[in-house]
Amino acid sequence: MKKFKQYISENKDTLAQWDNDEPRDFVKHLTNKFGSPDELTNQRAVWYNKDGFKRIEVKDEYTLHCCPAPHYDFVYSTIDLHVPKNLVQVFAESSESILLDLLKNEVSARCATLSANAVTLNYVIDVVSGRVKGSKEEYERRIKQLYKSKLDPDPEWWPDTTKEVRK
Repeated sequence: MKKFKQYISENKDTLAQWDNDEPRDFVKHLTNKFGSPDELTNQRAVWYNKDGFKRIEVKDEYTLHCCPAPHYDFVYSTIDLHVPKNLVQVFAESSESILLDLLKNEVSARCATLSANAVTLNYVIDVVSGRVKGSKEEYERRIKQLYKSKLDPDPEWWPDTTKEVRK
């Protein structure tokens, strides 16, 4: 906890430049959980290689998203995954939260919690692997189940494997 408080106080001016409280608070939450970001600017904070994500990025934005229910997005989680071009339209129709970079073979999910992003990325993995047929209904069913299970916002069920690494 001492390291967290020291980090926040040292970077108070940078975070103070952020316009949106929710992303700023989430940066503090993730700093407590994962340690200091690998990058911190007046617009974004980034952690690399945490809990199965290639990258976690919190942006100083607060973007309204209405599916499957109104909420605001500001955290991006990225994995490496090759998505065949014939599935691009399926993902575009499933959710605006699924971001594909076909050149880099990266898939990102954008929401307000790591748990929602994990559900989104698992949906993409399941569709790419052929375990399920991709559809907006299937994607929304999974997200609604997350909320119905009261696993959000970002509960402690998300495993913090960084505890083993941090001293």
